[in-house]
Amino acid sequence: MASALATIETDVKTFFATVDTDAGKFASAFVKIFRKAPAALQMVQNFVGEVAPVIEAAVTLADPIAEAPVVAVLGTIETGLAAIDAAATAAVSGNSLLACLQNFAASVPNLLSGIDVKNAALQTKVTTLVNLVVNEAKVLLPAVESWVAQLAAKANPPTAS
Repeated sequence: MASALATIETDVKTFFATVDTDAGKFASAFVKIFRKAPAALQMVQNFVGEVAPVIEAAVTLADPIAEAPVVAVLGTIETGLAAIDAAATAAVSGNSLLACLQNFAASVPNLLSGIDVKNAALQTKVTTLVNLVVNEAKVLLPAVESWVAQLAAKANPPTAS
């Protein structure tokens, strides 16, 4: 079990190490293909699509009986990712998506600090994975904030005096 989690951790670190952030990698590839920057929604959906399987894999590796608190925290993270994805899918003003991302980035790091994990190696590995996911979410915040501001500006154009 521990070696599989170590493999996932190594794979995730290798994947994210190719550029500053995965969001940056996606944006760079998108620009090369489509000759324009990706929309904030595309970046968010790409983020959820790539990190959700990592968290799901970590859930299956934690012993649900011996490490129930870890499984519960990872389940909460999965729920947060699902909320982000749903908000991105239904986004109109972008405010709900921005709120979900901000909540995720602010609350998830605190989840692990409040639990007692018997297996210190598991806690370290899961904390590393969670921190990678949270840092990626934080990278998306400026793009989503900018998008929300653009939507607000279009909805309320300045009037000529």
